[in-house]
Amino acid sequence: MIRVLHIFHNMKNGGVERYVMNLYRHIDREKVQFDFLMSESNDGWFGEEIKLLGGRIYHVCSLTINPIKHCQEVTKIVRENNYNIVHRHTGNAIAFLDIRAAKKGGAKVCILHSHNPQAGKPVIHYISKVLFSTDCIRFACSKESAEFLFGKREDYQIRKNAINIDDFIFSKDKRETLRCGLNIDNKLVIGHIGRFERQKNHKMLVDIFNEIHKRVQDSVLVCIGDGELFDEIKNYCSKLGLEESVLMLGSRNDVNEIINVFDVFLFPSIYEGFGITLIENQANGLKCFASKDKVPIDANIANNVIYISLEEPAVKWSEKILETSLNRDFDAIQLIRKKGYDIKDEAKRMQNYYLQVEKEENNAN
Repeated sequence: MIRVLHIFHNMKNGGVERYVMNLYRHIDREKVQFDFLMSESNDGWFGEEIKLLGGRIYHVCSLTINPIKHCQEVTKIVRENNYNIVHRHTGNAIAFLDIRAAKKGGAKVCILHSHNPQAGKPVIHYISKVLFSTDCIRFACSKESAEFLFGKREDYQIRKNAINIDDFIFSKDKRETLRCGLNIDNKLVIGHIGRFERQKNHKMLVDIFNEIHKRVQDSVLVCIGDGELFDEIKNYCSKLGLEESVLMLGSRNDVNEIINVFDVFLFPSIYEGFGITLIENQANGLKCFASKDKVPIDANIANNVIYISLEEPAVKWSEKILETSLNRDFDAIQLIRKKGYDIKDEAKRMQNYYLQVEKEENNAN
C-alpha cells in the first residue's frame, strides 16, 4: 500500500473537498491510502470519516500567516513519514510553496491541482506565481483553471470532477417526504448549493429570487451551505421581506437528498473552476442557470445548463427562468455517466495513476 498526502487549507464541506472524499471512498484502500494535511487546527467536516477510512490528519500553521514556519512543518511531516507522493489542491499560486517544501522533505511526485480560475487573494497569487513557481505535475479541473495557475503551457492534465452518480438519481418518494418536512409542498423551489462567500454571489442570488417571488408568490429559495457571509445574507433576506420564503439550511451531509426538492438550480457565481454541484443537479434531472463566462461551459455535461451574463439585471434572470420548461430530464444521468463523470471510474483512473508514478519512481531508483 502507498500513502498519498493531500494538502488543503481546510476540509470544509465544499465541492473540491467532496470530490476528493469521493475519490477516497472509492479507491482500493488496500493499494492506496489518503492522508490529509491542513492549515486549520480542527479536523474539518470530514475529519471523523477520514480516520474511520484509515487516513491520518496533520495540522500545520497557516501558509499566509507564517509561510516560513508552515513550510518547515510541511517538510518535516513529509520527511518523517516518508511520503513519496504529495497532492496539493489549490486556487492560488502560493501553493507552489507547499510543493517546494514537499520536495525538500523528499517527495518525488508532487502534484499541484488547480481548482479555480480566480484567486481569493489576487495580489498574493500573482506575486507567488512569479517568485515561487516550480517544476511539478500539473492537474486542473478545467482549461480556465489550468491557465490561471500554470499560464499558457500545455503540460497539464484535466482531471474530471466526477460524482457518485447513483447518489443523485431522482427520487419521487424523497421529494415528497422532504418537501413535507420543510413545509414547501406545492411550491416552486429554487435551489442553491454553495459556501456563503463572495465567489458564490448570494446577494445576486437573493435578488433573482426576489424577482421570481414577485411573480410567483408560492415560491421558496432553498440554500445549502455555510460561511462568513451567512448572517449578512440572512439579514438581507429580512430586509427584502423574504425571511419566510428563503430557507437557509446550512451545511448538510444529505445534499444528494435535498436536491430532490428543487425545481430548478440557480448558480450565479462570480467565478468557478468547474462547478461540481452543477453535475450533481444535472444528474438529478434539473435545469440549471449559471453565470455566462464565469462558470466553465465544460460543466454543461448533460446540456441542461443555461448561461446568463451577470451583467443582466436580476429581473432578466427571473424572466428567463420562468419562461423555461423546468421539467426534469431523466435521461441526463446516462449522458453524465457516458462522458466519464462517474466517481467509480475516475477513482480507478486516479488510483492507477498513483500506482504507476510510484512504480516509475521505484524503478528509477
